[in-house]
Amino acid sequence: MIKICIASNNKNKIKQFGEIFSKKDIEVVLMTAKDTGMGEFPPENGNTFYGNSLIKAKALYAHVSSVDGLRDSYIVADDSGICVDALGGAPGIRSARFSGDNATDADNNKLLLEKLKGVENRAAHYSCAVTVITPKGRIMCAGGRVDGRVIDEPRGFDGFGYDPFFYVDSQKKTFAELSPDVRNSISHRGRALGRAVDLIVEDAGSGD
Repeated sequence: MIKICIASNNKNKIKQFGEIFSKKDIEVVLMTAKDTGMGEFPPENGNTFYGNSLIKAKALYAHVSSVDGLRDSYIVADDSGICVDALGGAPGIRSARFSGDNATDADNNKLLLEKLKGVENRAAHYSCAVTVITPKGRIMCAGGRVDGRVIDEPRGFDGFGYDPFFYVDSQKKTFAELSPDVRNSISHRGRALGRAVDLIVEDAGSGD
C-alpha cells in the first residue's frame, strides 16, 4: 500500500487525480493536504510551473514529516496552466489568477477572450509540471503537455478552468466535452501524473 498526499485542496483537481491513479495497478491511500491537517500553503511565487509545484511539495513534505502515520507518504504537487501563443505564453503560471487573486473560472475565461478578440492565431497548449517527494526526501519531476486552440464559445459541461474553451483538433472536441477517461489519457495532467506514478512505483519497489 502506497500513501500519497496531494498538495492541493481543489476538489476538481483531486477528483481528476483519483481518476488517474485508479487506472494504475497499485493500491494507494490518497489524501488531500486538508486531510493531513495542512494549513495555508506559502505563496506560489515561482517563475515556472515546476517552481510552483516544488514550493507546494516542499511545504506539504515539511508538514507530514511531523505527523505520525504520514512520514512514509509520497508527496505529489502539480502546477499547470494554459499558454496562448498570441499572448506570449500567457496566462501561463498565472492561469488560475489571470484576472485577479480571487478570480473565478468565468472571470478568467472572459478576460482571455477579451484579449484574443480579433486575433486569428488561437494556438495554445496546456502544460503541467509534477513534483514528487519520496518519504526519504528524494525529489522527482514529471511533465506533460497537450496542444489545442482557444475557441470563442464554450462547449461541454465537464472539466474546469479553461476546459470549455480549449479545443483539441484530434478529438474534435473541447476538454469539457471529453469523457474523463479520454481526457485523462491525453491531458497534460494525465500524462504528467502517469509518469509520476511510474516514478513512485519504481522508487517504492527499489527499497532505497
